[in-house]
Amino acid sequence: MIKFLLYVVAFFLIGYSYGSLTKGTVFENFWVMLASFFVVIFIIEAILSLIKKKIIKEADKKPEQDETWDEFIDELKKDYEKQWIIPFKENQIQVVNKYNHEQLFINDTLVDEKKRTRWYSWIKPYQTLTGVVEDRGQTYSVKVKMGGLVSLSCKVYVGNQLIFKEKITYKLTGGIKEKK
Repeated sequence: MIKFLLYVVAFFLIGYSYGSLTKGTVFENFWVMLASFFVVIFIIEAILSLIKKKIIKEADKKPEQDETWDEFIDELKKDYEKQWIIPFKENQIQVVNKYNHEQLFINDTLVDEKKRTRWYSWIKPYQTLTGVVEDRGQTYSVKVKMGGLVSLSCKVYVGNQLIFKEKITYKLTGGIKEKK
């Protein structure tokens, strides 16, 4: 209804101006004037339609729903879960880092595990896992040190010898920034 009233007012104002400007020309004819008004209206409607389509396209580009807190935490957990498999002579050492606990497996047997169950367990950024591996009658101590504040570092020692070292630096927005 408002659009109709705007067009009536526009016709009146433009028609009065149009009549005084076109006196004595071919456009003084009522039918020519009416046809030119329809052309002007068509052009205005086409411009408004293009603007509306552009606004709708921009609205479609926005994400459908914001991510909930639980979904965000689950995604972070997946980003920071890591597993390393390190061969040592005829044995296999497996180190697993998860969101709230770390595990050490030797030959597919869980030998040590540290869980973060209380809020204060997050104060210490590093965890140490220990175990023993046997090879041909000899016993070797296995020590794994892992953790970090903005990165994940994993060092595996067998005896006193460093056999594996990896450091992953994460972006604060998620994902891996650098791997050494």
